[in-house]
Amino acid sequence: MSPSTAFGNGDGPTRPEGAQVLLLTPFTDDGEVDERSLASLVDYVIDGGIDGIVGLGTTGEFFTLSVDEQAQLMTTLAKVVAGRVPITYGVGNSATSVSIALARHAQALGAECVMLQPPYYFDHTAASTEAHFTAVAAAVELPVMAYDGGAGIELSVERVRRISEQAPNVRYVKMSIVDPAKVLAMREGAPAVEVLVGDENMLLMGLRHGAIGSTVGWSNVDPSAIARVHRSFEDGELDAARTVLLREVVPAVSPCITAKNGWIRSYKEILAAKGVIASPATRLPLTPLDPVRREEVLAAMQELKLL
Repeated sequence: MSPSTAFGNGDGPTRPEGAQVLLLTPFTDDGEVDERSLASLVDYVIDGGIDGIVGLGTTGEFFTLSVDEQAQLMTTLAKVVAGRVPITYGVGNSATSVSIALARHAQALGAECVMLQPPYYFDHTAASTEAHFTAVAAAVELPVMAYDGGAGIELSVERVRRISEQAPNVRYVKMSIVDPAKVLAMREGAPAVEVLVGDENMLLMGLRHGAIGSTVGWSNVDPSAIARVHRSFEDGELDAARTVLLREVVPAVSPCITAKNGWIRSYKEILAAKGVIASPATRLPLTPLDPVRREEVLAAMQELKLL
């Protein structure tokens, strides 16, 4: 699958297949969005073979951006990508009205899909979660990707099925819950919804259970490896896909995820060391790596020939 075909040919419904990168948001040292580094990162992942971009996900630190900044970043990203690959935008917010406004902006920009997690503050009841998803889905004509595991909130198969029945344009689910068997359960229990794997460690198992693609953060750092896992699997070369995953992806991701939420700063440290982005800066509440951890992350990348 080439990047140009990841979402179809424009003549009908499209699917976010293959390697969808959860794009980081580069910042300057003083905390502003770094548009030059964003353009460099987009070129890097596209040249590496990814099939689509997912902007403003958790890895993109949407939770540190104001609503105006999120809308501006959407606009900037559309200009930078310039139609080379399809874009999905995260529109998550605990206020349904804000998610609706962001989803409509995404549609106006020509997005192929929007990604939405449950409201992550206050009310996680079935009724409120379903009302949140159906209201956002009804506000746009775009396909909606439900985010299973966003903010640690799991969506049951039954809940996804109910949401998709009420809102037929909820057509995809990103599964970050590390449970490969749930991919198959989702396919069987919510057949109108297609699954994308949201965790590197279960990438191949998820694909074997029927996932149509992945949305993972490691695609920022080594897009070629994630793309080659997908290409090998699509070509029926299971052993080759497994070799890339177990020799190139899993050992590299491991030192970056040794503390909760530390992977974002780790990935940025690596990309800054590679010269892809200018600064590894993150915004609070994300904090820098302690010196020992930073040294070990970069040493691991050197050992794995990624630096």
